[in-house]
Amino acid sequence: MTLNKEEFKTMVMLYAANIDGNIKSEEVKVMLERSGFDAVEKTEKLFSKMSDAEVIACIRENKPLYAATEGDRIDLLADLCAVIEADEKCTMMEENMVSAMRRVLGA
Repeated sequence: MTLNKEEFKTMVMLYAANIDGNIKSEEVKVMLERSGFDAVEKTEKLFSKMSDAEVIACIRENKPLYAATEGDRIDLLADLCAVIEADEKCTMMEENMVSAMRRVLGA
């Protein structure tokens, strides 16, 4: 499934926000600031229908389009970390997810 750049970024942020099984309002606010309402709304509908494996596959499929350079990956990881830090808590699960996403993105 091919996404546009904002949808891809939102998919990564949704995956990060949902790692604890609960997307918080602070996390949604960050996503809206970084991607915009349309991208968040459309991507959330897709995300809600996907398994974790499907989300990872989608991220891997779109990675060459939107995370090909080191700069792109740094920006994407900054967005991901902003979502994680939105609730001012960083759990071990979230730290592990950031490490895993670095591997997926090749960062």
